[in-house]
Amino acid sequence: MAAGTEAASLLEPWPDVAGIGVGLPPFERLEPRSLEEALERALDERREFVAAIASSQRQPTFENTVEALELSAVPLARLGNLLRHLASTGSGEEMLALHQRMAPRLAALEDEIAGQRDLLERIAAVLEQECLTAERRRLTEVLRERLRLRGAGLEPEARTRWTQVNARLSELQVRFMRNLTAEQDALVLWLADEDDLDGLGAEQRAAMAGAANKRGRPGQWALPIQRPMVWPFLTRSRRRDLRERVWKLWMGRGANDGEHDNRPVMAEILRLRGEKARLLGYPSYADLAMDTRMAANPQAALNLLLEVWRAVEATTRRQLAELQKLARADGLDGELQAWDRLYYAERYRQSHFGLDADAVRPYLSLDAVKSALFWSAERLYGLRFRRLDDAPAYHPEVEAFLVHRGDDPLGVLWLDLHQRDGKSPGSWQAQLQARSSHPVPSRGHTVVVSSLPRPRDGEPALLVWELANVLFHEFGHALHMLLCRAGYPSLGSLAVEWDFIELPALLNERWLRDRELLSRHARHVGTGEPMPEELVASLDEALRYDRIFSLTLEYLATAIVDLRLHQLADGRAIDAMAVEEEVLSELGVPAAVEPLLRVAHAVHTFSEEVYAAGVYSYLWADVLAAEAAGAFERAPGRLWDTQVADRYRETILEAGSTAPAAELFRALIDREPSPTALLDRFGL
Repeated sequence: MAAGTEAASLLEPWPDVAGIGVGLPPFERLEPRSLEEALERALDERREFVAAIASSQRQPTFENTVEALELSAVPLARLGNLLRHLASTGSGEEMLALHQRMAPRLAALEDEIAGQRDLLERIAAVLEQECLTAERRRLTEVLRERLRLRGAGLEPEARTRWTQVNARLSELQVRFMRNLTAEQDALVLWLADEDDLDGLGAEQRAAMAGAANKRGRPGQWALPIQRPMVWPFLTRSRRRDLRERVWKLWMGRGANDGEHDNRPVMAEILRLRGEKARLLGYPSYADLAMDTRMAANPQAALNLLLEVWRAVEATTRRQLAELQKLARADGLDGELQAWDRLYYAERYRQSHFGLDADAVRPYLSLDAVKSALFWSAERLYGLRFRRLDDAPAYHPEVEAFLVHRGDDPLGVLWLDLHQRDGKSPGSWQAQLQARSSHPVPSRGHTVVVSSLPRPRDGEPALLVWELANVLFHEFGHALHMLLCRAGYPSLGSLAVEWDFIELPALLNERWLRDRELLSRHARHVGTGEPMPEELVASLDEALRYDRIFSLTLEYLATAIVDLRLHQLADGRAIDAMAVEEEVLSELGVPAAVEPLLRVAHAVHTFSEEVYAAGVYSYLWADVLAAEAAGAFERAPGRLWDTQVADRYRETILEAGSTAPAAELFRALIDREPSPTALLDRFGL
């Protein structure tokens, strides 16, 4: 196929090459050159299409203005989703470079569209029509607000500056993430003496030996500074000096001199975000960000964070005092430090709960966890998953599953779960194509990505509890996307208020702790025996002791710093690391506690705008999830109650953003949410 024809074909809806009722992405044809040409065409076509809408002399209607604007974005959005995903999953330097080139241009086009005053006027005219259905009115309001927040209506000089700021921000946010990925790929702790492995299990030692062998140094051990390798080392290693080195490498990411230094990148991002807010008439970037969230204003979010901080701090200090006793018994002089905490917390779990972190791993094979995910979704929502063995994928390890509810194919779930070179660290869910019904039905494509440690050849992948929980979390996002029945992408699951978007993911974590699910699926990889009841009970106690992510000082400190940075972001120069230290000092953070993410590697805060001034949203959503879980637990069938599951599916998962989040949530629990249920769950 000629290059031009190839690029043109990439703009078309994905063909149903497998005869399954769902089109599949043309991964086998997505080379950087053809993708770039397709993106160029899509950019030009959208620009021309929108210009025609804005300049039309016809009476504005929903169909010729609002719906036309929405549908004009679909081909470009589909290609942009693929580009972002391939660039983050180790598809090569050319794809990364293409993403870096295209990201500012995609942002610039949206700014250009928002600069067409006639377009905003036509949308306003449509809103005055009384015949709009609820969904059509909602879409019209959403698109009008989106244009306003992209600077529609600004005077020409301000519009020009707005476009410049957004283009530069797009470049900087991509650079922030690329710096981290490049630095992390090179960060390795090398060990040459077996005494350096004191405390590590056989599997950890083998993984480190394999990492060294892969890097051309057989006979040594390599610890890549990546979370799936770092956390087990910090938990197990008896070598305090090495724990300190590993911790400082981990927490120092992004703040090292050289080409991958994120400090100047952060400073410019914060200055430009502040300028952007002032252009729109907001006092700070935090005020701008909150305008489209449930919290509504920065103070409401900060009040929640500080209320929970006070509740969590007292309990944390009591727990640290217990760990300090263990450390002193080991002869440790001075105060417990951050690199000691995981090690002594594990010792405490073993002595008080009889729980060894590695004890659960044989019961949590990756295959067992996937089986549990699919079984729970079938029981709760009637979903069925069929593996597509012949689906073209962008990497041989990627799996595809056709998802049905009844006779209706909802879409495809893709799983890309193991770490590899060039792949961004961490776990996330991404949307490749939104499910929608206009102009013709299109099925959703969602991918769950993780960086699970690679097992030795021929052996099953075994997960610690934390990583199994991460998969349940990301699967909750995938369910939200697959089940959403909104007719238009702009009303889909990714369009909900950002402090609401984590609700399905956080709630889905609850089912991993269910006794029935564990008895069915948490079976020993060697014997097939279910996880012993005493181990389940110990795990339950330990999880209550550890609490959840949003009820830790590490998370709360990160969220408060993020919010403070963006409250200050009004166009002034900001030293992010100095502000971070000031906030931590004000909070009186114990020496053994550090933020979950230091600012120089805080990807949520700096690699994209959706979480900027929005890290608090995990806690906000946990409050919502606790309330939603309460609705299940009060029902006769508890977590498996079919009536509550149906109501949750209909009011939250299927609804997407067809109504404001507060309205959807009230339909589920019939009142305003409160943090009481969340705090009570953990005795806070």
